[in-house]
Amino acid sequence: MPIYRYTARNDTGNLISETIAFRDEAALRQHLRKNNLFVLRVAEQRQRRFGIRRGVGLGDLIILTRQLRTMILAGMPLVSGLEALAEQATNPRLAEIMASISRVVGTGRSLASAMSEYPRVFPELLVTLIRSGEEGGRLPEALSEASRQLELQMEVRQKIISAMMYPAFTLLATAGTVAAMLIFIVPTFAQIYKDLNATLPPITLTLVWLSDVLVHQGWIALIVLITAFVALRRYYRTPEGRLRIDTLKLRAPLFGSLFRKSASASLTGSLAGLLESGLPLIQALQSASRVCGNEVMAEAVRTVAHNVTLGRRLSDELERTEQFPTMVVRMIAVAEDVGTLPTVLKEISLAYNEEVEYTIRRIMTVIEPVMILVVGGIVGFVLVALYYPIFNLGNVFLEGA
Repeated sequence: MPIYRYTARNDTGNLISETIAFRDEAALRQHLRKNNLFVLRVAEQRQRRFGIRRGVGLGDLIILTRQLRTMILAGMPLVSGLEALAEQATNPRLAEIMASISRVVGTGRSLASAMSEYPRVFPELLVTLIRSGEEGGRLPEALSEASRQLELQMEVRQKIISAMMYPAFTLLATAGTVAAMLIFIVPTFAQIYKDLNATLPPITLTLVWLSDVLVHQGWIALIVLITAFVALRRYYRTPEGRLRIDTLKLRAPLFGSLFRKSASASLTGSLAGLLESGLPLIQALQSASRVCGNEVMAEAVRTVAHNVTLGRRLSDELERTEQFPTMVVRMIAVAEDVGTLPTVLKEISLAYNEEVEYTIRRIMTVIEPVMILVVGGIVGFVLVALYYPIFNLGNVFLEGA
């Protein structure tokens, strides 16, 4: 959202100058006029293009929802609570946003409406829960449920990251070590063998060629890698790209089941919270589909929501998509019959959160020996290719003579 610096006069003629985030200049001018301010100047502030600016993460939102709930329960007015959150926020970006939201809420707009102006900061699940809480007069309860859901999402996300950290770090360290050998060590050996006029075996010639390419054309490879990474990220942000890549993630060996279980945990937990807050099933399905973390399963949930509007059973439609584990479908079918859907969904979410942890441990038991073999194979190839001619050192000297 753009940031503007405005100068205006109030009813008493005093000058007011302030920086504020707003969706566009026209809306900001209208907002100022509604607050009886005579606008003199509005200028958009150019944000820094270089340097790292901390974003708003799930941890920030969890703290925010907890603190706001505590302030409301203590009897503090909503606007005052929002202003206090803006003042004490350690994240500059969040502090800036909360200050803007407090001003918007002060004009009479709802908190959910103000938060919806920042879709990249506040997840739809959070906004939907707050809107439901405001409409039903249960804002503290809605904030409590929102913090619980955000904690669940962060826990699942951290578990997946921890599962992928070991193989990623191992491969990165191996690649760095091999690259250092190709750049600094292999050329030295190649020059020695060249001075001796040695006939090198194919494996050593391959290693020397790789070293030559990396030393003289490594910058090209680096540009290609960076370009490919940027292109892949942009492609993933498109609807088609996200759908295709998420499909591959679900089909990936070992990790496919992990992604499916984590999405099921997020989906059922979010759906349970939305239903408990009083949201209708169709609207809850549509909102929960946006937080499950996988576009394939999100598309399946949206299809289910559409079919449920036609009077069909939720469990039957989930089974028809073939995207959800059998246990999820069967437990939801039982819950529909006895009328305990939110409770059962919460239990499913907790169960699959534990399943994610178990799956990670099982994956690690498989990955560790595989990574040892991969790293050993790479390092072994380099060492054998590098020192193999030395094993025939006598023949090398004879050829050189």
